[in-house]
Amino acid sequence: MASDTNEISTIYGIKTKFYKAPFYDLSSIYDEQGLVPDPFVIRQDKALHARMKRNAANAYSMDGLMQFEPWIDEVLGRLLFVLDNHALHQTTCDLGKLLKMFAMDGVTRLSFGSDFGYIERGDHHRIFPTTDLFTAYMSIVSWAVKGDKSSEALFQLSERETRKVRDSPPDEDATKTFIARLILNQISNPKSITDREIATHAIGNLTAGADTTGIAAKAVFYYIITNPLVYERLATDIRENLQVPIQFSQANELPFLRAVIQEAMRIHPSVGQVLSRVVPEGGATVGGHRLAPGAEVGMSPWVLHRNPEVFPDPDSFIPSRWIVGEGCQSEDQLREMKRSFFTFGHGTHTCSGKHISIMEVTKLLANIILRYDVEFVNVGEEYRFVNWWFTNQEGLNVTLTRRTEESLIEGPMRASPRKSMVAGAS
Repeated sequence: MASDTNEISTIYGIKTKFYKAPFYDLSSIYDEQGLVPDPFVIRQDKALHARMKRNAANAYSMDGLMQFEPWIDEVLGRLLFVLDNHALHQTTCDLGKLLKMFAMDGVTRLSFGSDFGYIERGDHHRIFPTTDLFTAYMSIVSWAVKGDKSSEALFQLSERETRKVRDSPPDEDATKTFIARLILNQISNPKSITDREIATHAIGNLTAGADTTGIAAKAVFYYIITNPLVYERLATDIRENLQVPIQFSQANELPFLRAVIQEAMRIHPSVGQVLSRVVPEGGATVGGHRLAPGAEVGMSPWVLHRNPEVFPDPDSFIPSRWIVGEGCQSEDQLREMKRSFFTFGHGTHTCSGKHISIMEVTKLLANIILRYDVEFVNVGEEYRFVNWWFTNQEGLNVTLTRRTEESLIEGPMRASPRKSMVAGAS
């Protein structure tokens, strides 16, 4: 495993000849036609990988993202309704679980136009245990050739929800969904993407999209609650500058809020494994070591983010390190930290949904801190996490106290109960 941040581009850069290791074959999905193409799994076919990424680029772009914001507000309103009940009755709130359910409802709303109702009903499809089994299999049985059967259940769910979108009557809002955009691309250019590839994009949203956002949100809240000075400054910043309905563009203008999210993602990246690559023909030199062709090398976000030469005092939660003139001494230092930030990967394999994840975490943080005072049920509580592929946490039990300032006058985005259960009802 390499830890020299100067070698990130060598291994993962756009022009690199390194390619994904056989480890990724473990997440392969098979149907009656054989191996299902998946951008996460594709190891050497750069043309296929580029085509699949290109098909999804518009939906994942920042412009496409802003069209999704009203839908995120709807899901967020339902989360706030549940949190309001906890605040009203002063009951213990498993905030970590609810943040994870919000992430799943958010990604299914954006993908299919309707969500699974996880905020109210919990994981009634058992997607998260299936994902946990899948990633545990990947991490432990690394010598296997074919993927575990648990992934096939997720693929079937994705195919079913994709068929619902395809069979739905034309609707202006429906055509904005992630899957609908892929279907429209297919209609205009049948050779651009296949039905199986569309379903593969859907399963990627269900697994990687929900887990990464949920993990990031839990990390943010854990670290601000356990760092009172950070919490106080962040709360003051949010409450003095924002009012409901909070737009992402407004919240994202607050430097300290951005820094808090960046630092939480640095100290607790969603992926904890080494992203393995194979040394290309002719060999390569990495970190001063000559590696033979076919050798495997890779980097882990958890290791890179704890390089003290790039991130001084790396095990401490210091959001100000991302603000020039505070913890950061210069623009050059900031650029070096951003270059070494590996939470979303690097190069052509950078996480496509990173903008969606950042928007959701930003809106979650701003709305919850504006609306409530948040405290641990047990002062000094530490959450636990398990690292298979994703570094999932447990133990974020809090009490919520509703605030009543003028900034909380309800606008278009308000706390509201769920009106219907549409997606995933069967």
